[in-house]
Amino acid sequence: MKRYFNNPEIKRSSIIFLLIMAVFLTCNYFMIKAHNEKLKSDYIKALGSVTAKIVESDPKFEKEIVPLLTREVSKEQERKGREILRQYGLSEKLDISLFPYIKGNFKSMELSIFSAGIILTMLLFILNYFQHGYFYENMRNFSSAAKKIVEGDYNLKLSEEKEGDLSKLTKSFNSMGEVIRGNLFTLNKEKRFLVELLSDISHQLKTPLSTMILYNDILLNKDLTKEQQNTFLKNNENQLNRMSWLILNLLKLAKIDANAIELEMEEQSLNETIEETVEILESKAMEAKVKVEFIPKDTVILKHDRLWMQEALSNVVKNGIEHACQGGKVNINIEDNPIYTRIIIKNTGEPISEEDLPHVFKRFYKSKKSKKSDSIGIGLSLAKSVVERHGGYIEVISKEQDGTSFIITFLKY
Repeated sequence: MKRYFNNPEIKRSSIIFLLIMAVFLTCNYFMIKAHNEKLKSDYIKALGSVTAKIVESDPKFEKEIVPLLTREVSKEQERKGREILRQYGLSEKLDISLFPYIKGNFKSMELSIFSAGIILTMLLFILNYFQHGYFYENMRNFSSAAKKIVEGDYNLKLSEEKEGDLSKLTKSFNSMGEVIRGNLFTLNKEKRFLVELLSDISHQLKTPLSTMILYNDILLNKDLTKEQQNTFLKNNENQLNRMSWLILNLLKLAKIDANAIELEMEEQSLNETIEETVEILESKAMEAKVKVEFIPKDTVILKHDRLWMQEALSNVVKNGIEHACQGGKVNINIEDNPIYTRIIIKNTGEPISEEDLPHVFKRFYKSKKSKKSDSIGIGLSLAKSVVERHGGYIEVISKEQDGTSFIITFLKY
């Protein structure tokens, strides 16, 4: 019952109904009271007429008749009176129209009751009309909103009451619209991502495939020495390795961007993660004659997936190695405070131009000054996606005197 009256519509209609019934009963009370007053007046008028007739016939009965009229009549007197009246044709079987006083009162009472009944019916009909009209208006709003959602308009929002079942339904409907809009946005985003990914793969594979087709054509149609054949086969092998690496990293990037990978987040040492990354890239750094230096101070604990964090860090450090000068350095530092944990990867190579700076994290973007002709430009994009999946963000600062710094920040709040 309490839940029933939690609805403001039920409260309003119940209060209006009670007010209508209160007015109706009050009116009935005053109508019955007025009717009784009229009956009393007619009763006195009838008795007065009878008394006057008797007194006119014999004045000496005046003092005897009046006390008799005001006193209670015994059963015997009542019976005798009925018998006397019956002799003159007066009984309960007579039509009411033969009793002028009663007829007038009856007609008046009948009209009052009929009028009150009509007024009550009209008021209840009006109450019912507005109550059901309110509900059906809301149903039409729901129907119209649902139709618009089907047509692709997700910005419509129904007005919500503060309480009640209808308010809950409205809130659920609005939430449903938000969920559908969010799902559609995600679906469109994934669709665009798939189109872009296929376009990128197609674009990146086109060059090595064309090169391999050309090499195979030469191998098939030209008379080549053994040494020349080995050269072309070696070139084909390089192209195949490049394609394999490209596809592998594109799949990693696609999985990260599509949230298809469940990260194994654990509270663990960030120092150890960085140290293992440095060890993995040690041979590459030695080959490039670049020193990668990480001197940890205090142990820093960060909730992260070690393998994927190493993937991100290795791509950034590898980028630093590739762009550092021979004999240069790639320094890795950690800053930790109550607000954030920050990893700074700095190299002393040639700075990134202002033209290239806004695009370094874009997929397949290659700087015009890139030293590596076979560079694909996917590593930093992958690093950015991995860092963002960990709830952090990455930025780059590059200045002529200070070199290039990649700053990875994880906020603690």
